[in-house]
Amino acid sequence: MKKSYLAMLGIVLILVLTGCIPSLVGTSTLTPTTIVIPSPTLIIASPTFTITTPESVPTLTPTTGIPAPTATATASSGGGPVIVPGLPSGPYGVILVAPGDVLNIRSGPGVGNAVTGSFPATATTVMRTGPSSTVSGDLWVEVQKPGGGNGWVNSTFLTEYVAPATFCANASVNNLIANLDTALTTNNGVQLSGLVSPAHGMTVYLWRYGNPIIFEQNDALWVFASTYEHNWGEAPGSGLETVGSFQGEVLPFLQEVFNAGYSLTCDSLGTAPQYGGEPWPILYTNVNYYTVYKPGTPGVDLDFRYFLVGVEFVQGQPYVFALIHFAWEP
Repeated sequence: MKKSYLAMLGIVLILVLTGCIPSLVGTSTLTPTTIVIPSPTLIIASPTFTITTPESVPTLTPTTGIPAPTATATASSGGGPVIVPGLPSGPYGVILVAPGDVLNIRSGPGVGNAVTGSFPATATTVMRTGPSSTVSGDLWVEVQKPGGGNGWVNSTFLTEYVAPATFCANASVNNLIANLDTALTTNNGVQLSGLVSPAHGMTVYLWRYGNPIIFEQNDALWVFASTYEHNWGEAPGSGLETVGSFQGEVLPFLQEVFNAGYSLTCDSLGTAPQYGGEPWPILYTNVNYYTVYKPGTPGVDLDFRYFLVGVEFVQGQPYVFALIHFAWEP
C-alpha cells in the first residue's frame, strides 16, 4: 500500500513539472506591456499679418448730377430703355457744344430717336422734368422743349447753371479753393478726389492750347504718386509734345502757384497778363471760374504763372471742373 501511494505521488510530481495540470497555487496571468508611441507634434508656423488700415475715403457723390429718383424705375413700352423717375430741376446751361452748333432734343433717350428740337450752344434756361435713362453708358434726361412739350437730351452737355454774380458771392466756392490749395500742397489724393466734379470729372490742361486730360474722382486718388504718362500736347515756343505724368509735369506748377502769395479773381483774369485769344474756353461758357495768380518776381516779371480753376455745381455743391495752366509764352 505504501508503495502504491509513493507511485501515485511520483506521477503527480511529474505532471506538475511538465505543466500538464493547473498549478495548485493559481495560474499566473501575464499582462502584455503596452508600448505607447507618442504622436508627433505638428508644428505649423502661424503667418504674421500686417494689417494696414486704409485712409478714410469720403463717400463720393453719385455721378449723375441730377436729383435722386423718387420712385422705382420702369421699362418703357416695347422693351426700350429703363426710365427712372425723378424731380423737376433747373435751370441748366449747355456746355461742350461748339459755337454755331446746337444741342439736339430727341423724342426719346438715345441717338436712335428722332430730333424734335434743339438748344443753342450757350443756352442757360434748360429745365429738367425729372425722368432719366441710361443708354450706352450715357445719361439722358427729359427736358422741357423751348417751343413746348418735352424731349430728351444727353446730360453730358448740361451743367447746373449759376449766374456769375451769384457764383462770385458764394462763400462755399472760396472754401473749395482753400481745400484745393490744401490737397495740392500736401499731396492728399483722398481730399482731391472729394473735390473733383462727379458729373464731368476734372479736365486738366498743362498748356492752354494743349490736350485736355480728364481725371475722374477715382483717378484723383493716385495722381500724386502715379507715374502713368499722358500726352499733354505741344509746349508753347518749342512746339514739342510734352509726355509725362500729372505729378511730374503739372503738379510742380500747381504747387508753385498755390504755395505762393497768390491772388484770386472771380470770372476774370484780374491783374494776370492776358495774351492771345479768350483765356476761358468757349465750350465752358456756362461754367464759372476763378483765376489763381502768382505774380512775377519784381525785376524779372516774366516768371508769373496762374491757373484758371473751373467750378461746376452738382446738386447745389461746388466741385472742381477744370484746371488750365498759363505762363509766359515766347
